[in-house]
Amino acid sequence: MKKDRTDRILLGCFLVSLAVYLVIFVSAFAELPLNISSLNQLLLMFFHFIPQFFLQLLVCRLEGPVWRFALPFALFLIPALVFVLCTGGVGLGWVLAGGWCMAPLSGCALGWLVFGITRLVHRLRRPNP
Repeated sequence: MKKDRTDRILLGCFLVSLAVYLVIFVSAFAELPLNISSLNQLLLMFFHFIPQFFLQLLVCRLEGPVWRFALPFALFLIPALVFVLCTGGVGLGWVLAGGWCMAPLSGCALGWLVFGITRLVHRLRRPNP
């Protein structure tokens, strides 16, 4: 019962934060020529950390094989590698892909860390029979 409630809260947080990021993204690229404010640029670069964090926590809580932990990570890693390959593997392609992927991959890493800490705390609180 408590697990279902927590999963619903995580899913809701993921969907709301994803919707906010999509609004930020669409508002930045809705007009031509591009005139993106500094605040909007920062949000575009770093806000997708939040939905990725909630998605990673939600995936970690699901039952299934261990490789499920890497699914949200792959959402950004695979397109980044394709981007780098399309740019010919030059240094600028790696820098751009790294900058684009830094926030969501950090969200994944923090999700793994939070999940691991909560699992450890639950194991330590559980009394030994």
